[in-house]
Amino acid sequence: MPRSKAEVVEIKDLAKEIETVKDVHLVHIHDCIHRVEDELKENKKHFNTRIDKLDNRIFWVLGLTVTTLAGVIANMVV
Repeated sequence: MPRSKAEVVEIKDLAKEIETVKDVHLVHIHDCIHRVEDELKENKKHFNTRIDKLDNRIFWVLGLTVTTLAGVIANMVV
């Protein structure tokens, strides 16, 4: 079935729009995704160092508490 001239023009316009989306918009989205990935990696490093510091503080407090408790029990026994 032969297509009308308007259908052919519409198909060509759609093909141009598809190419524009592929060439411009998808490239932009791809760049944005990579930028977000990089920012997430930086945030992960930052929070890992913060968590490590907090972890060390918790162990120090736990160690001091156990030492104090052992000292109190030793004084009660003696």
